[in-house]
Amino acid sequence: MNIPWLGWGQQKYWIFFKDKGYSQSEKIYLIKKEKVTFPVRTLKRRAKMLPKDQLVDGDDLPLFTPYLDEISRMGIQTVVQSRWLNAISAKLTDEQLRQVEQLPFVSKIKPVAGYWRELPPQPQLDFHAKSQSYKFDYGPSLIQNEMLRVPELHDLGFDGSGILVGMLDTGYDYKYHIAFSNLNVKAEYDFINNDSTTHNEDGDASNQHDHGTYTLSALGGFHEGELIGPAFGATFLLAKTEDVRSETPVEEDYWVAGIEWLEREGADVVNSSLGYLDWYSYKDMDGKTATTTIAAEKAIKKGVVVVNSMGNEGTPGNPWLYMIAPADGFNVISVGAVYSNGELVPFSSRGPTYDGRTKPDVVAMGSNVHVAKPSTVSSYRQVGGTSLSSPLIAGVVTLILQAHPDLTPFQVREAIRETADRALNPDNDYGWGLVNAYEAISYHGLFFSPKPEIFVNHELGYMVSIKIFSKNKLIPDSLFVYYTAANENFIRLPLSVSDESFGYQAWAWIPGPAEDSEIQFYFSAAENNGNSKFHPYNAPESYFIFSVSDSTIPPIDLLKNFELYQNYPNPFIRLTTIKYDIIIPDKVTLIIYNIMGQQVRKLVDDEYHEQNPFPYQKVWDGRDDNGKKVTSGIYFYHLKSDKLSDVKRMVFLGSEIK
Repeated sequence: MNIPWLGWGQQKYWIFFKDKGYSQSEKIYLIKKEKVTFPVRTLKRRAKMLPKDQLVDGDDLPLFTPYLDEISRMGIQTVVQSRWLNAISAKLTDEQLRQVEQLPFVSKIKPVAGYWRELPPQPQLDFHAKSQSYKFDYGPSLIQNEMLRVPELHDLGFDGSGILVGMLDTGYDYKYHIAFSNLNVKAEYDFINNDSTTHNEDGDASNQHDHGTYTLSALGGFHEGELIGPAFGATFLLAKTEDVRSETPVEEDYWVAGIEWLEREGADVVNSSLGYLDWYSYKDMDGKTATTTIAAEKAIKKGVVVVNSMGNEGTPGNPWLYMIAPADGFNVISVGAVYSNGELVPFSSRGPTYDGRTKPDVVAMGSNVHVAKPSTVSSYRQVGGTSLSSPLIAGVVTLILQAHPDLTPFQVREAIRETADRALNPDNDYGWGLVNAYEAISYHGLFFSPKPEIFVNHELGYMVSIKIFSKNKLIPDSLFVYYTAANENFIRLPLSVSDESFGYQAWAWIPGPAEDSEIQFYFSAAENNGNSKFHPYNAPESYFIFSVSDSTIPPIDLLKNFELYQNYPNPFIRLTTIKYDIIIPDKVTLIIYNIMGQQVRKLVDDEYHEQNPFPYQKVWDGRDDNGKKVTSGIYFYHLKSDKLSDVKRMVFLGSEIK
C-alpha cells in the first residue's frame, strides 16, 4: 500500500476492509434482522429508489466483529465505524500503520481528510428587496428569501411541514434563542463526544456551536419581523460532526458517521455546510474518490437529497480554487454564493470537477445572510460564505418535497437546476444559476396545498376544501375526494372546482356521520398530460382525518347564504367584474338597476348554484338586456335568493369616453 508520510506521532486514517466477513447465509439472516429495526419512513423513502427486496442490503450490515477485535488487540482504538464504507477511522502511530498494512482483511488505508474552514469577510452591499407584501414579515431576512422566490411558496401554505431535514455541522444553540421557539427537533447526536448534546458542553470551545447555529437558523428559524427560514415548519435531525478545537477542525470521519445516522433515522434532506480537501488533490474531485463524496452518493441512492456548500476557495490567486468534497458528487446539489444583487461572490469555489462536469449546481445569497446570533436570546448578525447559501437551497428543496413527496433526489435536482435563471447556459461560476423556488415547485406537474380546510353545517355535513396547483388543465373526471367513517370502505365524491390563477380551488360536502366518529379522507386529481396524483402521498394508506366532535371546525351559517363583493374596477369604462360567494346550494338572481330603480340587465336569472366557498363572477360590459350601451352614471347590482339579498353601487363612465 502507498501511504503518504504524515510526520511523527499519531495520525488519523481510514482502514478499509476487504469484505464484511459474513457467509451468504449469515448475510441473508442479518439483513432480515436489520430490516425490522429500520424506521418505516426510512424504508418508504428508500422505496422511491430501490426494489422492495433491496431496501436493506449489505451496506447496512455491521462491521465484522472478528476484524474489529483483531485491530483492538493491536492497541488501536476505533474512532468511527462506517457500515457503508466497510471501514473504520483510527489514530495510528507509524508502527501501527505498518502492522495494519499486513492484515489480510484490510484492503487499503488512507488519511482522514480535513479542512481548516473560516467564515470569509463580509463586504457591505445595499439590500434590494422588493416592496411587495407577503403573508409574513421577513424583516432583514427578506432579501435572502425573496431572491429565491420563497415567500410566494409560504403564501401558498408551504413551510416544510412533514419533511425531515438532517443537519451536519459544528453544533446548535437552539434551545433558548427566540428564532428557534417553534423548532421541531426529532433527535440530535454529538459524534465528537458520543452523546445527545449538540449545543456547547464542558470542554467545548466557546464558538463550537456557532457555525451550526448560523446554518440552522438560515434554513429553519422563525421570528417574524427579524428572521424566517425557507423551511421553518420542517422537523430536524441535528448531527454535531466538527470539532473546532482540533488543528484541522473539519474531519470527514465524523461527517460519514453523521450522514449514515441521518439516513437511517429517515432524513429526506441533508444539508452540509462542511467540506474536505486535505490530502486530496484536484484530480480527486471526480465524484468517486473522496470518502465523503462516496458516502454522500450512497445516501442519495437511498433516497436522500444531499445539499452541500461548494466551499470558499474561489478567491483569485487561491492555489486550490475548486469545490471541496463532497460538493464534487455526481448527484450532490452543490451550492455557490452570490451577493444580494445576484453577482458572484469572489470566494465562492468554482468548477468544473476534474472529470469535466459543471459545478456548482446552483447559487443562492451567500453574503450578509441574516442569521441568529449564538449564545443570545434574541440577537442577530450577518454572516457570509457558501456555508450560508447551502441551507437556503436545502430549505427550497424541503418545500419542493413537501409539495411532491414522491420525487427522487434526481428529480429534485433536475427541478431546481432547470428552472434556475441560467439553465440555458450553465457555467462553472454560477452553475445553472439562481434558484427560482416558485417555478421549481411546479416543474414536475400538479400538487396540492399542504392541508385541507374543513367547515361544518349541521344540515349538509362537512365541507372539505383543497387547493390544486397546476399550470395545465385538470381532467374533470379525475377530481375526487374519498372518505370513510368508522374504518369502512372509502366512498368517492366528485369535487367542485373553481379556476384561479396558478391553481384550482376544489371542494365537496361529506355527509355528517354519527357523533363521536372520525372521518378519514384523501383526494385525487389528474392533468390533461396524464400526470395524476393522490393527496396525501401514498393514499389510501395515508389520509387526512378529523373528528366530527371537533369544536374547532368553523361552522358555515345557513343565514349567511352568500356574500356579494364590490365590483372591480369601479368606476369603470368598458368592463367590470362582479364576484359573489354561494355557501349553501341555492337559486339566485343578479340584476343591474339604474338610479330610477328600472331593470337594466339581468346577469343571472334564477339559476341554481352549487356550494362554492370561493367567488363566482360575472362580467358586465355596460349594455342593457337589448345589447344597447347605457349612459354614464350610477347603477346598482342586486343579488338575491328566496331568503336573503344584497345590493351594491357602481359607477359607469363608458359613454363619456370618445
